[in-house]
Amino acid sequence: MFLEKKILYTNKFIVLLLLACSICVFSQKKSENEDIYKNAVGNLYTHPEKSITISEYLSINADTDEQRSKALNLKAEAQILQGNYIIALNALLESIHLNSVNEDSAELLRTNLILGDLYRKLGVIPKAEERLKLIAEKFDNNSIHKPEKTSLYIDFLTAKSILLCEQKKYRNATEVINDTILKKFSTRFPYQVSRSYSQLAKAYGMDQQWDQSLQYAEKALQISVKSGLEENFTAYAELDVAKANFVRKNKQQYLIEIPRLLILSEKVNDVVLKKNIHQFLADFYLSEGNKTKYQFHNQKYLELNEAINSAQQKASDLILSLTESDFKAKDYQRYKTNHILIWMIGVAFIVLGFVFWFRFRTRQNYNYYKEYISKLKKTEKDEEIIISAKEDAEEMSRTPQLIPEKTEQILLEKLLAFENGKDFTKKSLTLQSMAKELDTNTRYLSEIVNKHKHKNFNAYINELRVNYIINKLHNEPSFLNYKISYLAEESGFSSHTSFSTVFKTITGISPKEFISFIKKELPIAN
Repeated sequence: MFLEKKILYTNKFIVLLLLACSICVFSQKKSENEDIYKNAVGNLYTHPEKSITISEYLSINADTDEQRSKALNLKAEAQILQGNYIIALNALLESIHLNSVNEDSAELLRTNLILGDLYRKLGVIPKAEERLKLIAEKFDNNSIHKPEKTSLYIDFLTAKSILLCEQKKYRNATEVINDTILKKFSTRFPYQVSRSYSQLAKAYGMDQQWDQSLQYAEKALQISVKSGLEENFTAYAELDVAKANFVRKNKQQYLIEIPRLLILSEKVNDVVLKKNIHQFLADFYLSEGNKTKYQFHNQKYLELNEAINSAQQKASDLILSLTESDFKAKDYQRYKTNHILIWMIGVAFIVLGFVFWFRFRTRQNYNYYKEYISKLKKTEKDEEIIISAKEDAEEMSRTPQLIPEKTEQILLEKLLAFENGKDFTKKSLTLQSMAKELDTNTRYLSEIVNKHKHKNFNAYINELRVNYIINKLHNEPSFLNYKISYLAEESGFSSHTSFSTVFKTITGISPKEFISFIKKELPIAN
């Protein structure tokens, strides 16, 4: 009896010992992975390619969905820096899928933040707004006092300000960021605070308030240097300081920054930042009359701009043909439940409400159709682009006259001729090719489109293509019988899906429904 008890206690002791060892090993592994992750985040701007390799290692060795999601977010940020937008998009959508069960997790907020910023970069503003709205719903008045959400909250305010600048709401963009919060957390979260100050500098610069712009750019640079952030990151602030001093004609000040920017133009890994540095250096050398160096940096700027625009276009097409449900479908069986009773009650409610919903939806879509046709007719009546002296004066008071007035008028006339033609239906059309066709540069063309069409280049071309096919449907009845894929091909879209998605985004309804409404109106007209 005594021997049996002794064996039993010995076995229990061995089990407990093994359990304790397992816990120690697991904790040690978790701690090591966390250290590796922090190191990769710290080197994100200096060595994004290493961060990508580490993120893939962490993703493979992750024990939980949250750990894998963190690794995917890191991978996405590093890929965005290098201009690999499609890879970043796939990583972020997979991260969202992993967090679909826990909608309140901090990592899901981070994913939505990065994804929203990516959508903004790609010109898909409605989707960017949708992501920021999702994040806003998860923050409350106490969020700023929760350490795990404070840095996210500061990043959220910065992202919101950037998006408002994209929509030319500069005053709102400066009001969104709370300077009191930034001062309070400048020591604890230097990266986030420095980035916010840099954004304030950009927003004030866009609003032509260069004194304020310089003030916040210097704050961003001061925090970056004081906190020992890597020089690849401080480059953002240094460029903002140089720009503000350049516009304010503080030559003695901006000449100090030029040698640093020349070095950084070769060292930084963020392709967009690199492009912006070369653009500024080109402007600087042009003002100095140094044609050789101007041509060198302008060529670098144009090459980077073309590569970025090409990558953005491809990613935009992917967004239009891809939905997050594609990722959720891969793992549908994992989350499928057997609650048959709940399912049957749900189906009963759906069937009961379907008739009401269908009638409401049809009526709503018809209203969208009538609204868009009315808008299109109004646009056709007012085809000529008129720039009044009053508008010129207002624009000059708000933005620097980067394009000569005569050149701007010539470009507007060429743009009108372009809109009346069919060149926008070419699939190969890019900002670079169109600029060449109009005998200008991409910078001028992009600024003209943004200023006078109030949208980015991709959105402008997409709207021309959709309006073109709508006119065809109205004026040539044979088009009403063509397949959607033919209409997509005719208007210059790369696929049926891309065409349908863009068409619905612009008009509010699908091409199929739009055609059905035209067909219904034909007998009435006859």
